[in-house]
Amino acid sequence: MNGKERSLRNRRLYRAVLIAIVLAVGMWFTVRFIYAAGTLMSEMRKITSVMSLISKAYVEEPDLSRLSEGAIEGMLKRLDPHSMYIPPKEQEKIKERDIGEFEGIGISFVIQNELITVIAPITGTPAERLGIRSGDRIVEIDGISAYGITNEEVFKKLRGPKGTTVKVKVSREGVPELIDFTIVRDKIPIHSVWTSFMLDDSTGYVMLNQFTATTTDELHDVLDELEASGMKRLIFDLRNNQGGRLSQAVSVADMFIPGGHVIVSRVGRAEQGDSTYYSTDLATRDMFDLIVLINGGSASASEIVAGAIQDLARGMIVGSRSFGKGLVQHPYKLKDGGVIRLSTAHWFTPSGRLVQRPYDKGRGEYYAVRYRDPDELTVEGEREAFNTLSGRTVYASAGIDPDVEIEDRKITGATARLLSERIIFEFAQAEMLPGFKAEGDEFEILRRGFEVTDDDLTKLLEFSKEKGFEYPAELLDKDREYLKSQIKAEMAQLIWSNRDYYYFIRVESDSTVIEARRLFNRAREVSAVWR
Repeated sequence: MNGKERSLRNRRLYRAVLIAIVLAVGMWFTVRFIYAAGTLMSEMRKITSVMSLISKAYVEEPDLSRLSEGAIEGMLKRLDPHSMYIPPKEQEKIKERDIGEFEGIGISFVIQNELITVIAPITGTPAERLGIRSGDRIVEIDGISAYGITNEEVFKKLRGPKGTTVKVKVSREGVPELIDFTIVRDKIPIHSVWTSFMLDDSTGYVMLNQFTATTTDELHDVLDELEASGMKRLIFDLRNNQGGRLSQAVSVADMFIPGGHVIVSRVGRAEQGDSTYYSTDLATRDMFDLIVLINGGSASASEIVAGAIQDLARGMIVGSRSFGKGLVQHPYKLKDGGVIRLSTAHWFTPSGRLVQRPYDKGRGEYYAVRYRDPDELTVEGEREAFNTLSGRTVYASAGIDPDVEIEDRKITGATARLLSERIIFEFAQAEMLPGFKAEGDEFEILRRGFEVTDDDLTKLLEFSKEKGFEYPAELLDKDREYLKSQIKAEMAQLIWSNRDYYYFIRVESDSTVIEARRLFNRAREVSAVWR
């Protein structure tokens, strides 16, 4: 056999082997597919047979819609704590929060003493423009008494299409007669930026409470205002921010991080699972000193931002360990308007850390436990080390570890009850405001020149007892300063009908914020790689 014939034979053999391999692989995938399809059909038949049995033999006529929803919920609960079924009605509420607006009159409220009590009008809404104030009680809606109304009924009666009207009667402290308002409904923004202001001549403060479609625009606007006011350093508060849109987390991080760096990576099995998101130079702000506050309630999108800031050495992370949600959910719409939010990917910080907390002990344990021992916080058994852009070492764990740990102040259950039942609010309105006198810049007088005394706290306990709750006097010392700050903050909100004044007083006495303000020199050292 000559060389040419030998070469031809080798090529034919090669082709034959290649075809055999392709056929073998194809057969393997086909068998797996058939097996998977067969298993799926078998399990589907099992579910159908159970539904059929219940339909025929159950003691009462069953609601098959509820049964099918229960089956869906049960399947998703076996996956992870964040995969879930959202019924059509609930999905409408979530959609409102996600797009960042609804249509109505524009108040935040609480049902107190069986009446709608205005916490604060939302800035720029019909309620604010007409002069509805903090502390007002809505006693009548469209000629019908509002006494004993439920939260769900409030939404039905006060919300409605833009341009429609609703008539309310309001009881106001110090005004003997009811006040009539005819309110034309409008689009009401659901703000992501809960509050923002200057703490001093150079220190800005922003509290972000969620990531919705409007978050990036809102944050741009408030940062513009703060920088125009002289901001040279920022405390960015993400405590108790449970997250939201991944795209908005990327956009928020992009404001602080110069272009060309990985902000977050997403890895999953589904077609849309794998993506890497990079910072750009399109939206990057000035390189001011930055401290980000987190705690155990900071999750998901909040952790994406905090992880990017930490890994890319853009600022300092302060507070307590974040929640640890490293799963990404994708919404799949059902024909009836419901939605299945299915976990389809993990996300990783720029250095490669996975922050997902273990969930093998069930949802109850997953949401109830706040781990403290670093040895318990491992993702895969050991604390794997990673490096930040500046060469510092950070570790993979269930959540983001702060650079400086400061535990949130814990209040007693008795004080929590005073808050939840709005007793402090009522006390400030009924007992504290009548005695407050000021001239000129009243807020500065309240802020710097007015103090809630120990005698005032004694009166608060007496007031609480009259409201049906006897506050244990022995617990007072533990929460003394907190209660004084809370009373003063409620006074500020009642006087100016503005939540920013409330938060200003609260933030100034917040121990985590106080300590963070002392850490800006260290924060500047952390971000030295950018200067």
